[in-house]
Amino acid sequence: MPRKLAAASITGAVLAFLAASPALAVEDGVARGQAAYATACASCHANAARIAARSASRSPEELDAFLTTHYAEDEQDRADIIAYMLSL
Repeated sequence: MPRKLAAASITGAVLAFLAASPALAVEDGVARGQAAYATACASCHANAARIAARSASRSPEELDAFLTTHYAEDEQDRADIIAYMLSL
């Protein structure tokens, strides 16, 4: 029982921190997305800004569906790559 309470407290603290500083959470997502793009996407798709410009009319949901079928199986990686692409 104490472990569950401790885990819930830690989870609550993390969520409170992220809610208090959404800009920091977004910046972290963009940085992780840039790194993920460089590792997983750039070898085939090269210039991220060019891809972002071509994808500008797509919603985040459409981009997520696309990435799901293009080697980005991890949900967090997809979210980070989308955050990076939308930041360009």
